[in-house]
Amino acid sequence: MDLLLIGGVSGSGKSVALGALEDSGYYAVNNLPLPLVTETARYLANAGRDRVAIALDVKTAPGLAGLADTIARLRGLSWSVRFLYLDAKTETLVKRFSETRRRHPFSSDARTLTEAIDHERALLADTRPLGFAFDTSELPAAALRSWIKDFVSVDASKLTLLLESFGFKHGVPLDADLVFDVRCLPNP
Repeated sequence: MDLLLIGGVSGSGKSVALGALEDSGYYAVNNLPLPLVTETARYLANAGRDRVAIALDVKTAPGLAGLADTIARLRGLSWSVRFLYLDAKTETLVKRFSETRRRHPFSSDARTLTEAIDHERALLADTRPLGFAFDTSELPAAALRSWIKDFVSVDASKLTLLLESFGFKHGVPLDADLVFDVRCLPNP
């Protein structure tokens, strides 16, 4: 089994990375508590899943204190286990939280956004050296998706096309990315 664990500070792009991995054929699990990682990985391996991505979050109790032991235990099962730590500059995180108008998980009436980010970094200090750390400060979401696919060695040239014929009388398909009006072509 190829197991990729994703961690990092809130707002650094964990959800974008998990979505890119799911699009690349990984079975994705978000915000799984650390004590359930081993059981979940075993269950998914028995279910025939050979590529799994799990996003871990420090705000999910009991945190990530035993991550090193969990990684060692999973590697002991002869699985390929990698840990990706996503981070971003504090200024970038403040900007992202302001733009989305979402509240930081550790912010409160007594803690400002910058203090909440620093608090989360302190909680994650022991996990950063366990894997590959990547700074997403200067990356837009599309570039992060591309980088994630490169990181897991997904063939970028692999493209899926779905051609669908439809009648304008019934409306344009809602899930279409591109629509070509070829009514001007002669009907064979």
